Amino acid sequence: MNAILLTVFIGFVLVNLFVVLFLRYRKDAPLSSAERDSLLPFEEETCRPATRPGPAPAAAPHVR
Repeated sequence: MNAILLTVFIGFVLVNLFVVLFLRYRKDAPLSSAERDSLLPFEEETCRPATRPGPAPAAAPHVR
């Protein structure tokens, strides 16, 4: 009987944890939707060229 009570208690804790985390997620992202989230990988990225510190590389010799 103790195993059943322990299982029910752990299940109750997990369900409450899910509900709390789900509600917090929905509160933090009110403008989000499944359709919008699925299209985020196609959003244009702004890329910046990488800059390396140090001296500029020497010019390659021109071969004819």
